[in-house]
Amino acid sequence: MNRAGWRYPLALAALWCMGSLGLTGCWDRTEVNDLALITGAAIDRDEAGRLELTVQIFIPRASGGGGGAEPMSQKNGSTGNNNTFTRTAVGENIADAFSHLQGELSRALFWGHAEVIVFGEAAAKSGIRDHIDYLLRAPQPRERAFVYVSKGKAQDVLQLHSILERDTAEVLREMSKSKLALSVTLAELAAMLTDDAHSAVLPMLTIVPAPTFKQMDQALSFIDGLAVFKDDRMIGGTDSNAARGVLWLRNEIKRGIVTVHPVGPGSSVSLKLLKSSTRLIPRIEGDTWRMDVYIRTENDALQNTTRLNLTSNLQAMKQVEAEMNEEMKSQIRQALVAVQEGMKVDIFDFAGEFHRAYPVAWKKEKSRWDERFPNVEVRLHPNAKMLRPGLASIRSTVPDKEYAK
Repeated sequence: MNRAGWRYPLALAALWCMGSLGLTGCWDRTEVNDLALITGAAIDRDEAGRLELTVQIFIPRASGGGGGAEPMSQKNGSTGNNNTFTRTAVGENIADAFSHLQGELSRALFWGHAEVIVFGEAAAKSGIRDHIDYLLRAPQPRERAFVYVSKGKAQDVLQLHSILERDTAEVLREMSKSKLALSVTLAELAAMLTDDAHSAVLPMLTIVPAPTFKQMDQALSFIDGLAVFKDDRMIGGTDSNAARGVLWLRNEIKRGIVTVHPVGPGSSVSLKLLKSSTRLIPRIEGDTWRMDVYIRTENDALQNTTRLNLTSNLQAMKQVEAEMNEEMKSQIRQALVAVQEGMKVDIFDFAGEFHRAYPVAWKKEKSRWDERFPNVEVRLHPNAKMLRPGLASIRSTVPDKEYAK
């Protein structure tokens, strides 16, 4: 082969060598066993007003796959796996406290597995906008992480022992995924704080103490009401009864059990909610701003302790449906009294509905919405439908003498 014939293979070899210089392998890799995986975070304020950041960190050695997990100590009769530990640091803000935490650990802290963010009551009342800014600005925290407010210290929630789930963060995540109560992600919270009403609502956590001192590991948390925010500060909360009304108005109810008393106290019918949809229709007539709320639900009879025959008596079914309509009205009115009349904060997105339906009128009243909202007239139009009365075709087995009492 002549000299010219060798030029092309040599040129290709040179290009290959030059290109391979950029393939430097995994010199900057970060292995999983070099990371400390954060599963949940709590944000508190101490008595001096300083920020406290608590993180729940996964312990790899405590959760081997396929049943290889290390059993937790049987101290105080508790069972389960000790899969996490918590660490707390104080700082001027989350980034500062996070840097202090990192200095105490041998592994690099990693936010990517954080499933829940819990704000303590003091931190929520002092303002959460700066904290949300960090959690959305930093590359690692998940926008789909669920956010809560805890009565008292948020770090106490992360330190609870979990029996059914891997850790308390997973317990809270499963509670939110069940759709039995309000669930709010980090992205949804940021959207609420920047909408027309500049308000937000988060689920409120309450810790149930252990029965005795020897059973401290049996303390648990559950969602008990809602925390209401104006701008970025918590200004109050609702109990569980008003919280259900808030969910109706926000079209947040997906599952649930509603118990009604169609023939008076002493007997009841429990209905399983299969489907629910809420439509808000705003109307402006002169100086009157009105919101018509249309709610349609589909339900199954789950338990009937009355003497009503729901399988063949159409009138009995209508009676139960009418009673459920009244129950929905009662729960929504409780929410309106607590939020619209009491706290005067629009957490129902009435502002957004008026903005979309009446943009010109909204532009004029936008600056006065805090004064306008408490005076918005709300008309309720519930429409409950019972699809199936149950499999039983017989009347209630309660003897007649029980009703005579």
